[in-house]
Amino acid sequence: MDVLIDRTKIGVVGLGTGAGTGFVSTCLGRAMADGGDFHPAVIELGRGGLYDSLGMDKRFAGKQFFPFCKAVSQEQSIRGKSNGQDGVNWMLLPPGESCSSLDLYRKLRLINNALGDMVICRLAGLEGEHLWRLLWEMDRVLVVIDPLPSSLMAAHDFLCELRVSGLPLTYIINKYNGGVNRRELMDFLKIKQISFLPMVEPEEVYRAEYTCHTVYDMPLAKGKLKRPLDNLINDILL
Repeated sequence: MDVLIDRTKIGVVGLGTGAGTGFVSTCLGRAMADGGDFHPAVIELGRGGLYDSLGMDKRFAGKQFFPFCKAVSQEQSIRGKSNGQDGVNWMLLPPGESCSSLDLYRKLRLINNALGDMVICRLAGLEGEHLWRLLWEMDRVLVVIDPLPSSLMAAHDFLCELRVSGLPLTYIINKYNGGVNRRELMDFLKIKQISFLPMVEPEEVYRAEYTCHTVYDMPLAKGKLKRPLDNLINDILL
């Protein structure tokens, strides 16, 4: 039987496709672990992809990468299990593995038994009642927004639902850069409390994947991301 302990559960959902839920989840996890004050876990509960982008096959060469989703689907205990690297428990989906067949109860088992005090749940690819029921399990929901106008328009209906949901929301403008018309953006969103993460140079993103790291681990990217992520962490803890 798995043991339920107190932890902070953070849902990460995108306002439209390509908003950057993977980027935010991985960088936030590394930023939390970086200071040594937290022991975060990052879970993929919908769409995968982080296993390959972070080069987990190379990171865990010669070691076992524990398949959390598969274990839960087969009613195995995940108590005390961890894919620990760089201070983060990476509960990711290996190629060929999916959480789509897991019911809500089993997904909650993954969340509530994750080894970590900050459980970052990437909810990309989920929709409908299943998504909303998971969102209501979170202590905080991070809504990642791509400020590109076409992306915003495509996600307008979801934005309207979020505004009136009553969920503990924190909105994050990702990829913020000098080409964004801030006034028009704020007029469209009609949201007061917003965090901003700056656009990171494409070279840093490519360099991170080629070296099997998160973007946050790239020195130039970290220089731009550290302060806004530290502020975001403080906001989550309030």
